[in-house]
Amino acid sequence: MDEKMTMEITNDKLEQAIKEYATERTKENLSAVLNLLRPTKLLVPAMLKAPNQPTPCFLKNSNGEQFLVVYTSKEQIPEEPKSQAILSMPFPACNSIVVKPELKLTGMVINPFSDNLVLKTELVEKLHEADMKAGQMKQVKMTPEQFNIFVKKQVEFGILPKRLHTEGEAFVKLICEEKESLVNQIFAEAYREAKLYPYTENDYSVMALDIAEDLTLIRIDLPEKGMVPTLCHRVYITFDPIMKKTGYYTIEMTKEKGIRQLAQIRPDGKREDLGEAPVEGAELQKVMDLARFDGTEMTS
Repeated sequence: MDEKMTMEITNDKLEQAIKEYATERTKENLSAVLNLLRPTKLLVPAMLKAPNQPTPCFLKNSNGEQFLVVYTSKEQIPEEPKSQAILSMPFPACNSIVVKPELKLTGMVINPFSDNLVLKTELVEKLHEADMKAGQMKQVKMTPEQFNIFVKKQVEFGILPKRLHTEGEAFVKLICEEKESLVNQIFAEAYREAKLYPYTENDYSVMALDIAEDLTLIRIDLPEKGMVPTLCHRVYITFDPIMKKTGYYTIEMTKEKGIRQLAQIRPDGKREDLGEAPVEGAELQKVMDLARFDGTEMTS
């Protein structure tokens, strides 16, 4: 490790808090230590398996228990035994080592030859879990417009087709019965907060047709407000009551004026590009043909 960088890691406030905790072991003093530990970097002695492969050192006590060894500053590291390398590691990274089940560590020991503060694995696991949850909760900041596009895509290409392919006939019957009310509800629930939802039931149009004994077709027109390329102008749901076969087709906006994209979302969730969509008046027939196509090549 770079000598200058090692010297810069001092953690004076942390060392003082550790001493105060050693004098008076209260929950408040422990919390003060942990709060100072979490954003800091610690020095970790390591052995070198290879020039660029350092492995942190462990300390074994008289009971055979092993601990990860860390120091708050260079001054805390004893001259002997001398380590092959000293790593600068954030406290959360040290935690991630301690919680590895294959290492079977009892915990982490801070400044073992002076303060000898031991953090047991149970406590380290709680800190590690809290850090993981905090990381998952971090969200990319979006404008209202970006958030609207993000949620609409989730519904149009994820939630709706997944419900269709999973629930099958029951979902088809539900849409046929509740129409705009159900579609509006599905989109609204995806926004989670009512104040963020920019549409109403009147922004949707649902037309359900029993084409034949082997085909039910549902056309769902979606809001044009906030429409941008890759979002859907409308989607078609098809269902074969005899074969229990479901189909989900999208009519998507593209960057080219007047050009719309036809695609389908398969039962495995994958999107298949089906080329340029026909003019609106011919969409219905095209979707019917696709729904009835069994994948076999026709020969004359």
